[in-house]
Amino acid sequence: MRMRMRMMRMMMMMMMMMMMMMMMMMMTFRATCPGLSQQPGSVEQISLHCSEGALDWLYPQGALRLSLSPRLPSVAVGPGGSSSGLITACVKPSEQFHGAQLYLERDGVLELLIGDRLDSSPPPRVRCFSRLPGEKVALFLQATPHQDISRRIASFRYELRGDWTARLSLDSNPISSEGEAAMLD
Repeated sequence: MRMRMRMMRMMMMMMMMMMMMMMMMMMTFRATCPGLSQQPGSVEQISLHCSEGALDWLYPQGALRLSLSPRLPSVAVGPGGSSSGLITACVKPSEQFHGAQLYLERDGVLELLIGDRLDSSPPPRVRCFSRLPGEKVALFLQATPHQDISRRIASFRYELRGDWTARLSLDSNPISSEGEAAMLD
């Protein structure tokens, strides 16, 4: 009987831990994408529904199109179920960002945010942009061709901010006029 009680307690604890982990996963996103399983000319479509997260693309090949569509907290929705829709996104590449280029796709036009980093180049900076209400934007990662099989990782963190963050957090980090963020430490 004691053994059965112990097992039930352990199962309850495991279930609680799993629930906590699931709640944490809802708040952030972290993905590891192995490029070796992709066809060289393919574009993988990914939707990012979290307001912050990270992406590690190992051995980049082909391309990734990342749709930015965060699930807004209920306080972000105003009267009548609407919000201002203004979202500012910041992207911080890792110091080892290598093997791909990161573009902002806005209304079908690509703008280079982060180029493939050479070993001698300085670490890439944080890049920020805003999305206007009704505007469709996405991040587009394109692998750069390489002849060797050395390890490459296109890794970055992202954070989406909107007018809802001012209502949720008292210590939000402002974005400077140069388009860089004090966030994403």
